[in-house]
Parts: sequence; structure tokens; C-alpha cells
Amino acid sequence: MVSVAATSLRDALEQKMRELGDTLEGMTEEDAARRPADGEWSCKEMLSHLMGDEGESFAAGLHRFLDEDTPLIGVVAGLPYYSPARQVMSLSEMRAGVWRQYEEVAEFIGSLSDEQLARKGRVPLLKETPIGEYPTLGQWTGAIINFHLTDHIGQMGKVREALGK
Repeated sequence: MVSVAATSLRDALEQKMRELGDTLEGMTEEDAARRPADGEWSCKEMLSHLMGDEGESFAAGLHRFLDEDTPLIGVVAGLPYYSPARQVMSLSEMRAGVWRQYEEVAEFIGSLSDEQLARKGRVPLLKETPIGEYPTLGQWTGAIINFHLTDHIGQMGKVREALGK
């Protein structure tokens, strides 16, 4: 039986995708490629980061929580994955790529039971956080939605402001 928590996570993820679209609305290609300051990512770099590593589906990583006992989820923070192929992508292509990744996640997450959401994985990146190194699938997905996506959407909003948009 589909969990109320799963439906809530799916809805929260879909809301974040709407917020992302709103944040990027009306942004030009030049603005999206411009870095607001030295050492900061452009919106296109952030979108590339949210698309993840080329050839890897983010949802496939989440499936591992169900397919394996306590899978090791090896996340490396701070990689933009801004390959030459992505550098020539248009802003709308990058937005679509992010949307495809997270739409797949929303479909997957929205179909889970409480028992499935309670499956644990090992995410060493979270060791020093309140969630800890062994989050449940629900906690890991919630962290991605409520912290990771929220943070990058906020950063893109600051880029807009810095560019006077």
C-alpha cells in the first residue's frame, strides 16, 4: 500500500521543481552561464549538478535501497558534472534534463510503502549530520528535497538578484 509519507515526499519534490522553474523563468542564456562571483557556480553549473553524473539515473541509486541490504551510497559533494557536452546545452535543455531526473524520482518515491521508505542505506557524506550515516530511504529523499534542492534553488535566486533580474 502506498504510504502517506511517500505521497508527501512526491508532492514536496514536485513543488521544488515548480520553484526551480519559477526561479529560472525569464533568465537568458547569458545570465544562466554567468558566474555571480569568483568561485561561485553559474545557474547552468547548478543545473548540471542537479542532473547528476552523465549516464547515471538518480532514481536508480534510490532503487538500491530496495534491491540491496544497506547499500553504500557514495555521494561526492561539490561536483558540477559540467562536461563539455553540457556546456553547449541550452538553458531549456538543462531544465528539461533536471526535470526528467526528478520526475523519475517523484514517480518512484510516490509509489512506495512505509516499509520500503524505512529501508536503510549507508551515506558516509551524512555521518556528521543529524540524519546520520545510515538514513532510511525516506530520510535520504527528504534530505535531497528539503536541503539539497532547496539550497540550490536559493543559490539560483541569489544569482538572479546579483544579476539584477
